[in-house]
This record gives sequence, C-alpha cells and structure tokens, in this order.
Amino acid sequence: MNKRVIFIYTFFVCCFSVLLCRVVWLNFSAYSEAGKERSSRTLTVGETRGKIYDRYYKPLVESEERFLSVVIPSAGSLNFMKNYLTDEEIKERIDKGFPFIIETDERINTEIVRTFSVPLRYTENQTAVHIIGYIDSDKKGVSGIEKAFDSFLTENSGKLTVTFDCDRTGRILAGMDKRIDDINFTSKAGVVLSIDKDIQKIAETALSESKIKSGTAIVMKAHTGEILALASYPTYNPTRIADALNENDSPLVNKALSAYSPGSVFKPLVAAAALEHGVSPDFSYECTGEIKVGDRTFACYNHNAHGKINMTEALEESCNTYFVNLIMNTDVELLISLCEKLGITGNVKLASTLISQKGVLPERETLSLKGVLANFSFGQGELLITPIKMAEIYHTLATGNYLPSKLIMGLTNYMGLMTPQKDAIPQKLLSDKTVIELRRMLKSVVKNGKADKAFSSLVSLSGKTGTAQSGVYKNEKEILRTWFSGFFPSDNPNYIVIVLNENGKGGNTDCAPVFKKICEGIVTR
Repeated sequence: MNKRVIFIYTFFVCCFSVLLCRVVWLNFSAYSEAGKERSSRTLTVGETRGKIYDRYYKPLVESEERFLSVVIPSAGSLNFMKNYLTDEEIKERIDKGFPFIIETDERINTEIVRTFSVPLRYTENQTAVHIIGYIDSDKKGVSGIEKAFDSFLTENSGKLTVTFDCDRTGRILAGMDKRIDDINFTSKAGVVLSIDKDIQKIAETALSESKIKSGTAIVMKAHTGEILALASYPTYNPTRIADALNENDSPLVNKALSAYSPGSVFKPLVAAAALEHGVSPDFSYECTGEIKVGDRTFACYNHNAHGKINMTEALEESCNTYFVNLIMNTDVELLISLCEKLGITGNVKLASTLISQKGVLPERETLSLKGVLANFSFGQGELLITPIKMAEIYHTLATGNYLPSKLIMGLTNYMGLMTPQKDAIPQKLLSDKTVIELRRMLKSVVKNGKADKAFSSLVSLSGKTGTAQSGVYKNEKEILRTWFSGFFPSDNPNYIVIVLNENGKGGNTDCAPVFKKICEGIVTR
C-alpha cells in the first residue's frame, strides 16, 4: 500500500514539474518573440558645437534659439499638426505612425508633443563673422576660430535625443515612455575671445552706416593689446557662403588682415623717430607746396603752400614737404629700426588660421636713395601695412610700449571655468617725453587740423588722416586707400581705433566720421 502511494505521489510530482517547465518555456519564448518585435526609434532634436565667447562670456555663436517639437502623430496631436502641416502631410504622418520633429513658434509639453529650445550656430546677422569663420556641411571648421580650434570645438560637441520604444514597423508602442538624453548638450566648453560683443556691434554698425563700401574698423584695448572689435565690411551670412562668392568687394576677405599703402597715417611714426633722435617739436620748415629731391619733385595736396610750420602744424595740415625735409634731418637707421621692432614686415597671428598678410618695408639699400626716402616719409612707395599692424603701431605711439595683438583669452571646460592664456610682456620703444608730445600733437590734429570730422564734444580724440595712392586703377582712375588712425581719451588713452576704406576720397571724409562714431559709441554705451 505504501509503495503504491509513493508511486502515485512521485508520478504527480513529475507531471507537475514537466508542466511547470513547459509553462516557463512558453512564457520565455513569448517574451523572446515580443522582444524581437520591439525596437526603438531615436530622434536627434539638436546638436551643438563647442562655444565661442566674448571677453565677458557672452556667446558669439549659438546665441539665439529656435523651437523644435517632437510629435507623436495621433488623433490627440491633430489640432497641433494643423498649425504647421497640410491635410495631406498630416494623413501621411498618421498613416506611418512614426514620431517626427517640426519647427514651431510655440512651446508645448504634453504626452504627445514635447517642445525643446535648440540653439542656432549662427544668426541671420551674425556678429564678428570674419573672426568666428564658418563650418561646412560636415560641421568642420573652414575659416576663423571655427577652423583654428576645430578639434577642440568638435570634441566638445553635444547632442539632444529623444528615444521611443516601437514595434518593428517603427510605430510607438502603447504605454511606453520616451527617453530624453542630453549628451554633452549643455556643456559650456569653448574658446574665450578678447572681443567685446557690444563694441564689436558698435564698430560693425558704424561701418555699415558709413560711406565705406569695403573696409575695416579695429578697436584695441590700450596697455594689453587685446582686440575688442575687429569688423570687416562688407560682411556675409555664414549659412549662405555661395551668395558671398558672387558678391562684389570680396565679403569673405578679412580686410583687417590685408596689407595697404598707409599714406599720411605713417607720418606720426616718422615724427616719433625724429623726436627720439632729439629733433624739437618746434623744428620748422617753409612749405612752398612742393620740394625737389634729386631729379624728383614731391608736392603737398593740390600743391598747397603751408608757409612756415612746425611739427604739430605739419601734422595738422598733413604737409608732405615738411616730412620729406624732416626725414632728411633724422637718423633714418633709427626709423628703420623702430619699424623692424614694430614687426611691420611680419605677420600678425591672432590664431592659427587668423594670420595677416606680411607688410612691406623698403630695404635699407633702397632707402639710401633720396627719392625713395622722400616717398617713404609720407607713407608712399613700396611701404605696405595691415590695419591690424597699424593698431599695434598706434598703440606704441599712444603708450610708448609695443604689444602684439591678442585675440584668444583662454579655453573653458564643461563647467565654464577658463584656463587663461599667458600675457605678452610690453616692450618699451618710445620715451615718455616722446609719447607726451605725440599725444599733444595728434590731439591738435583733430581739434585744430584737417581731421575736424573726427572732433567730438563728448570725449577728447587724437589721430591722423591718411590718403594713399594704391597703384590700382579702375575705369582709368586710381583707387585711393583712405585711413583714420588714432586713440582716446587723448591724454590717457584707453582705446586704439583704426578705420580703413579700400576705395575712398579722403581720410577726413570717409574714415574720420566712422572713427568718431565708434569712439562716441564706446563712451555712451
């Protein structure tokens, strides 16, 4: 009897075990098949790239945002879709059942519509475009800071994605939540520039509202060499590069880094060398409107005779013959040495892909020829200088110290903490006595001389006009390079400002008003 009971018990245990295994196997198989049926669909809502900031950490790129909405097409999102899609497009979306992204002008957050703010890399009227540069369709830097720091900016790219659980056809599975992933999307890593965004906009506006069709304006901070603004005109839209290729005046060319004949804005440097040589500011000369050097005759504008004038008056009147005579009474080697220390023949390197053209300085042997030296005295002949180098020159005239231009302040990490770049050490090139005289004389040029369009009642401005022959002709008429170079406040300069017009009439007519507008804009901002 006991054996029979044990047999029956064992039989039922075995049957139950087999049944249990069968149930487990069936459930596992069903689960596996269901897993095979399920998949996920990930939508990339937005992508970022390493940031580019101004000196106060204001974004120069990705400064504006747009709304992108992730939509699950269904009866519940029908009214929303009607605001942005045609009936045919709505039907197609609902039939497919796939989630999609659409740009909207409103922010909505529901179970079936979720809106995100996504930054635009560039704005329609992008500021500092010649400094920032642009990226190509593969998001690789092509020019400017975008190219110079391409690896760093790419490494610090980010992405915002939304992932849905779907069946194998891509339709959203009922009851499944979406997953939002921020992959470095909110990182603050980037490049910090010395640019002041507000001053940059002041310079850009002053150029765009002026008579200058092609030129540049630069603002440098005194005593540091930091570039606060570098505007090249005309500008371009970095999202429509093809348009810029077909426009006149080469909008893609950074005029601040191109080399030009300086004309009379070079005269204060000749005056500085003379003062360093010991020539008195009262050194006088009788201007008859022209001067003969060897077999060549050099004249003042329209052969105007200025009479007996000293150095200050010669700068006020921009008297060519005075400076021809002055350079003949100056240690030319001292002037050449000063030009070399200022690096006129070298490049200005703001970043690895923001490098100016080289300037041109006549050879010593060439300058031993009196006619060449005479031309050199008022910034003509072979001499070529870039506007960015002119900023360094006028910084030296205003402070006595040479400093290389500085654009890169440092790099920030994910949290926005900056590792600063090393500052250059100022090089003393001019005595304090010479600097005081130059400040006084260039202040008088604006107040009493032929730079009256730069005069301001708001702040004391100093500077010099320049009108240079280019050797380039258009419609049988020579193109003139016109300048205004200066600094302010006159007696204790904080800013150096350079303005160039590639094709102008005169420095006072074209560039002085832009100089004044920039200076007053900085003072009143």
